[in-house]
Amino acid sequence: MLQLTVLPLAAFVLALLLIMAIVIVAGAGFRWPGRMFSYLMLLIASTSVATTILSGRVLTFVDENLVVSSEADVGSAVSTKLLLMVVIGCSAALCVGWILNFRNYKTSFDRFSNRGLKAPTDITIAFMVFYVAFSVLPILFGQHYYFHVNLIYPFFIYLALFLWARLSSADPVIVAKRCLGLIVFSSLIAAIVAPGLVMQSGYVGLIPGFDLRFWGVTSHANTLGAVACMFLVLELAEPSARAWLRTCILAAAGLTLILTQSKSSMLAAFVGFSIIFCWRLLSRTDEVIADSKRGSSIPIGLFGGFIILVSVVGALAIFLDMDILAALEGQLDARAVGHLSTATGRTLIWDAAIEGGLENPLFGQGADFWGLKNRLRLGLTGAASAHNLFLQTFSRSGFVGLIALFVFFYFLVQYSIRAAKHTRGGSMAILAVLLMRSAFEANFQLNSVLAGEFFVMMAHFTYVIDRGARPRRSFEPASLRYGSVRGRA
Repeated sequence: MLQLTVLPLAAFVLALLLIMAIVIVAGAGFRWPGRMFSYLMLLIASTSVATTILSGRVLTFVDENLVVSSEADVGSAVSTKLLLMVVIGCSAALCVGWILNFRNYKTSFDRFSNRGLKAPTDITIAFMVFYVAFSVLPILFGQHYYFHVNLIYPFFIYLALFLWARLSSADPVIVAKRCLGLIVFSSLIAAIVAPGLVMQSGYVGLIPGFDLRFWGVTSHANTLGAVACMFLVLELAEPSARAWLRTCILAAAGLTLILTQSKSSMLAAFVGFSIIFCWRLLSRTDEVIADSKRGSSIPIGLFGGFIILVSVVGALAIFLDMDILAALEGQLDARAVGHLSTATGRTLIWDAAIEGGLENPLFGQGADFWGLKNRLRLGLTGAASAHNLFLQTFSRSGFVGLIALFVFFYFLVQYSIRAAKHTRGGSMAILAVLLMRSAFEANFQLNSVLAGEFFVMMAHFTYVIDRGARPRRSFEPASLRYGSVRGRA
């Protein structure tokens, strides 16, 4: 009898608390609209770090197999779920708050209109359509029915971030860099305080005699490598104002990138650095390239050709079992991909992705195609993804998802080119990094907002969107539009 009374009462109290929380968050948005993007991004980053620490994982090798064991108790698991619920609730409340007061925000606080720029509605819609095509439509029309709540809730988190980034009084790029920095520096601190949590021992990698691999406070070493790569390239593209801070960021990001032993991220970081260095070298040696109206077409053409070359090489690598893959990737760890002991074995994964997508060409196999059960059926026990963004999309969501991805990429490239001159090649460098990683990794992990790849994506998107927005009036000086947002930290 007592239980029948207490449970409904507890549910009622919880509902009241949730309503109060929504009202408080929405009210904060009304009062401090310029801070909400920063607060939400830092909340997500802090939650990401906290969930890894609370997991109590231990990275060890047993009989040459990587074992990720956990020392976390039930309370820690509940805490991580509660933290995620806070992130989801705040995002949903901010979406509601923005919609209720969007007219006032549009006229008074819009970051783009105040700088004489058009709001990036086109690329925002393209991304949200891609999200629906990739995650939601396969639930209904995929080859195999699969539903999980993480296919739905990230939609509201992405929507909240894109909407409130338009109102941010702080530079969204600086906010994204702070989130990347939080992950990198937290990982380095954890390596000293709790090495078993963040260091994988017994790994044979690139560094002779060094058998450790750095996972940091992320889900995998490759993920931390992607975070460090983006942190490094962003700092090179737009250096912090203080010299000591620049030095600390470059040193921490470089050290982290090396310790992860993530080959694709290292290669991508080198490509990004090369583009930024060469672009600015050209700009210094020829003032016409830097300042004239038509001069920017020269470096854009040069590095646009380089990016096309990278894309073509990646496309060839998909369909041809070439020795160049072995040169680029070395030996692919058999512990990670079962019987695929060489990098050329990636073609087996790509073949499986293509065949899976063709079984249901419009909507693909669904979100669980790369789940453990299906991988066991395919004989690819450790291949947790297609190791290629485009094939990952095609296998999961068919041509509908792939076309939506290409449309989003079209806008991403357009914004990157438009921002190229003002960022002195920074936007093109980050675009090259994205394409390089897309050829060998499924680097858009849309359904895990607490993973490191989420912050890599948001850093890239906010950078090109904020720097590459289309001007409302063509005669407005570039210094007025961009001078107040570059090079601050």
